[in-house]
Amino acid sequence: MSRPAVSSGDEDRLLIRHLFDLSERSIRSGQTLFSNFLDDRQLAICEAALKSDKKEFTTLGGYESAERRVFAFGEVTGDTNLPFTAAVFNYPESAPLSHRDFLGSLMSLGIKRELLGDILVGNGRTAVFVINTAVPLVKDISKIGRTGVKISFDFKDDDIPVPKFEDIRATVASLRLDSVVASALRLSREKASDLIRHEGVSHNRIMTYSPADRVEEGDRFSIRGFGRFDLYEVGGQSKKDRIFITVRRYK
Repeated sequence: MSRPAVSSGDEDRLLIRHLFDLSERSIRSGQTLFSNFLDDRQLAICEAALKSDKKEFTTLGGYESAERRVFAFGEVTGDTNLPFTAAVFNYPESAPLSHRDFLGSLMSLGIKRELLGDILVGNGRTAVFVINTAVPLVKDISKIGRTGVKISFDFKDDDIPVPKFEDIRATVASLRLDSVVASALRLSREKASDLIRHEGVSHNRIMTYSPADRVEEGDRFSIRGFGRFDLYEVGGQSKKDRIFITVRRYK
């Protein structure tokens, strides 16, 4: 039996209730109010709940393709004081620092994950989007692991890395979600269906538990614990009437 589109888990219910409260408070006060950062699964669940109640909102992550984002209730203009800041860590280009190194160092300071947005690791510069209340803690960081770092707040478009990905080419019997997910994860269709029913998939930022959903070329889907994917290309058909597809898996 499929699960509902909006999870009934206690954490999700509390989060949705909090966002509804922010929306109502924003309307009453005329102020723009923001949530903390949410991941792709949370965004999908909460967007579905807010849209079903016709709540008005936008999401922001610091740059156009940000994965972790905050909800904004009220008008957001160029002079709106955003709730987060991009802290840039500067260090020698030879230092092999990773996303995990930065996340571990930040969370070891007691900074919760919801206070951190995307971590954009580059060569000698890594940008981390931080909720403003946590910025004073971040400003005092002088080392990530054994590497000395200096903090600046000069985020640039060049700090946004070019996405790395792997193209997975396969054939499917149909463009059902379970068939495409099975190809993306190299699973049997049966296992892919079970995964969708029990864990759910964020499909174009809408949480679904239906293996039969149709996927179109250009659609994006993400699966908790497995990452983010695009149905990059739908080709012709094989002699056995199977459809050629290319799924792009982001690293």
